[in-house]
Amino acid sequence: MFFSIKDNEKEKSSASSGMESQGMEHLGSKDDEKERVVVSSKIKRTNLRWGQAFFIALIGAVIGGLVAALLTFYIFGIGPQELLGGEFSRIEAIKEVVTGERSGVTTSPGSVVDIAKKAQSSVVNIRIQKVISGFFGNTTQQGVGSGVIFTTDGYIITNNHVVQGADEIWVTIGTEDVKGKVVGTDPDTDLAVVKVEKDNLPAAELGTVEELQVGELVVAIGSPFGFEHSVTAGIVSALNRTFSLPDQLGIIRTYTDLIQTDTAINPGNSGGALVNSDGQVIGINSFIIAETQGQGVGFAISIDLAKSITEQLIEKGRASHPYLGIAGRTLDEDIAGSLNLPVSKGAIVVEVAEGSPAWSAGIERGDIIVEFDSGIIESMDDLIAKIRSKSTGDLAEVVYVRNGSRTGVSLTLEEKPQIIK
Repeated sequence: MFFSIKDNEKEKSSASSGMESQGMEHLGSKDDEKERVVVSSKIKRTNLRWGQAFFIALIGAVIGGLVAALLTFYIFGIGPQELLGGEFSRIEAIKEVVTGERSGVTTSPGSVVDIAKKAQSSVVNIRIQKVISGFFGNTTQQGVGSGVIFTTDGYIITNNHVVQGADEIWVTIGTEDVKGKVVGTDPDTDLAVVKVEKDNLPAAELGTVEELQVGELVVAIGSPFGFEHSVTAGIVSALNRTFSLPDQLGIIRTYTDLIQTDTAINPGNSGGALVNSDGQVIGINSFIIAETQGQGVGFAISIDLAKSITEQLIEKGRASHPYLGIAGRTLDEDIAGSLNLPVSKGAIVVEVAEGSPAWSAGIERGDIIVEFDSGIIESMDDLIAKIRSKSTGDLAEVVYVRNGSRTGVSLTLEEKPQIIK
């Protein structure tokens, strides 16, 4: 309850009248008696008002104090349940435990901390700049990616899509920015090699995927959105993945020998390291499924493949791939049913390059390849993966179906030409 100035004046007047009435009590008139009763009643009401005001003020102070106390606890992270459960009294003990752990951090072999300490220094940030000509003049486009130091004398593995078309490349090693140049690229595997003029670099320890298993702990290191040396952890979700998608030029590429992982991989991680529990690089992070379609689905190029391609790029500036000489598409049950084909899975030959190994072996458009080198072919991706697993000059057995009949041929794989006519 609040009191106005007018209420105060009335109360002062009533109190004054009361004093005067008490001083004239000896007169004993009936009017005086009535006046004394009225004044007494007013005094009682005034006292009641003050009592109510005091009680309400007291209640308000108690409630205000409780609210202030709870707000203070929330600021320091203590909720009502923790307060009632006695958690507040444990804050100092908790602080002591944390302080004790920080003062002597110990990690078991294979922990994320241990892995990061071992591998972080061999992963670099790559910034590129390219000039794009347009109708309104030239514009400058910038990009960011990651890389893995391959040798101590400055060769760095990254993705082709990170450096493709770059006019300038800068590599951040530690706290130093060093200018880099592209030594070679391989769009078929999305790999590239960048060279910096610097020695005694912390080259990564490379592992292998030969004994890698689904479910193993892996750590991704790179520069997502430009945040250098970021570390995320997950597991191996699958091995030997193959899929096709258009590159930056719109050319459909089929990528093979991929490691699938749920480790967080974001734009800027491309070209960075996927590391095993021993701190060894076992993959080069390359692709992610778009966030609008799914999460936790990323892919890294097997380090076994990356190492082979990198060595070729350093040696001759390009990589060679075995070549069959066909263009094709996957045969599925719907297509097989509509065309009344005798098989429901395989790779349909759409085109045969003249002079290629397939052309020389008599393979024709419309043939359905169902086996390659004794392996079953269920899709075009399967066929490409099988071809990529071979080397130039290797002999291969191909089985195809034509007009309901199976035919087997032997052929020698050749080096894939840089330009296919």
